[in-house]
Amino acid sequence: MSKTKQNMDGLKKLATRLIKNAPSRHAAKVDPLVRLVRAFLEYDADSARAQAAEERLLHSMVDYNELRVTPAIELSAILGVRYPFADSRCSALHRTLQAVFDREHHMSLESLKGMKKGDVRNYLKTLAGINPYVEAVVALECYDVPAAPVDMKLTLWLKSKGGIPEEFLPTDTQQALEKLIKATDMLAFYRGARRELDDWSPKVWPAVAKIPSPMLAPPVEGQAASASPPAAPATPEKPDEKTSKGKATTPAPAEAIRHATKHAPAPTKPPKSAEKHGSTVKNGKSDKNSKGGKSGKAGKHA
Repeated sequence: MSKTKQNMDGLKKLATRLIKNAPSRHAAKVDPLVRLVRAFLEYDADSARAQAAEERLLHSMVDYNELRVTPAIELSAILGVRYPFADSRCSALHRTLQAVFDREHHMSLESLKGMKKGDVRNYLKTLAGINPYVEAVVALECYDVPAAPVDMKLTLWLKSKGGIPEEFLPTDTQQALEKLIKATDMLAFYRGARRELDDWSPKVWPAVAKIPSPMLAPPVEGQAASASPPAAPATPEKPDEKTSKGKATTPAPAEAIRHATKHAPAPTKPPKSAEKHGSTVKNGKSDKNSKGGKSGKAGKHA
């Protein structure tokens, strides 16, 4: 038997186990937008912490429109530094809420009610910032679309049980589960998985789960989200006043001008003898027509 076949058999047994352990009590359906926000707080976190975070978040906002326009860094501060992946989580939530508003022009997902199940799933999958867990939860619980909500926590749990290959990402796990689980069992699988993993946590989170989001706030209008901040203007270097042994430093242009002015030779004054004979001196040369011819020649050759 191949290794892939063994993994699939193991995954099927684990999925059956989770389906059987699902709670019998069914939660009432909620508004799709409410469920979307809650799902963003649930993935890779336990239910009690997610519920408390949802209460803090909504208590700080007037409505979902205010939640949409609040910068992600402020949402992260409301969740607290101890909340798992708070920065990247809030950044993704912010982007998804903005994507909903851009499509619907108001904060609602009511337009999905009349869509086919395949179109609903595609609509949710193509929202900016959304992940496999969030889109599948909303599709499954609000629109009865068979989907497997998978986060990194469930993926790591299945790996620890030998149910999937080590190289699987949440998207790979989701595809494998949706091929194995019947559409009628998908909701029971999801609720059984949440119940089983609520008190479980991996010993080590992979590096991919720890990468912070590059965008903690909405991009400035007219700029790409990934654009880097403008570089600071270069500051001209000051000339080094000290000189190394045997080498003199070259002064900057402005300093060179001041240096040349400071050490320029003083203007030549006409000798007193020339003034007595009535000769004029221009630029160190005497006038040829003056009576002091000899002194004029001397001034010429000086």
